[in-house]
Amino acid sequence: MSEADNNMDPAAWDPAYDAVSAAPKHHKVLFENDKLRVLEVTLEPLDEEPLHHHRWPSVFVLDELHDQVRDVSPEGVELPPSRDVLRAIEAWDGQSSLVVHMAPQPLGRVLNKGDTNIHGIRIEIKG
Repeated sequence: MSEADNNMDPAAWDPAYDAVSAAPKHHKVLFENDKLRVLEVTLEPLDEEPLHHHRWPSVFVLDELHDQVRDVSPEGVELPPSRDVLRAIEAWDGQSSLVVHMAPQPLGRVLNKGDTNIHGIRIEIKG
């Protein structure tokens, strides 16, 4: 398997960059077994997560969110919102929690450019 193929295969991603290992301030394990991992995810105002990935698909339930959240590439470039997030926002009533079905996410960071917290529960589906 080539290096390019490894970048596309989440099972081959470096475990040192797993969100819990690489960004423990922002990812707290609430529950884990061989099928699921449930994370509490927090990002304070003007804070940026360290470089990390999420190798498993997940359901992300955000109860504190605003429009000043930015994904950032490993090279430091701000990225547009993912298709997963855009689809969820289109269906969102703006009143309840935002629920996003997320594909595995390769290396990157999240930057909170706002003045309020980001908070959610991410349920990762292993396998």
